[in-house]
Amino acid sequence: MPWPHQKTTIFFALKAYPGDLGASIGLVTDKNAQVIKSGNGPISGLYACGSDMDSMMAGVYPGPGITIGPAMTFGYIAAKHIAGNIS
Repeated sequence: MPWPHQKTTIFFALKAYPGDLGASIGLVTDKNAQVIKSGNGPISGLYACGSDMDSMMAGVYPGPGITIGPAMTFGYIAAKHIAGNIS
C-alpha cells in the first residue's frame, strides 16, 4: 500500500498510444505561420513553427530532427511577417 493511512488503493488509467520521438500533429497554420482558427482566418499575433506546427510530412514523424528545417524556415517567415506588420 503506498500510504499506510489509506484503506484502499487508488488506481488511475489513461489511454496510451505508441509513438516515435515527436508529434505528427499540431496547430494548423497559413503560409505566414499564423495559427488558423477552426474554419476561419488567422488568429492575430499567434504563430507556430517546428513541432508546434501541423506536420509537413502528411501526419508522420520520420525521424529525429525532422522538424528542425521547417522550424527554421517558418520561424524566419513568421518573423518577416511580424516585422512587416509592426506599426
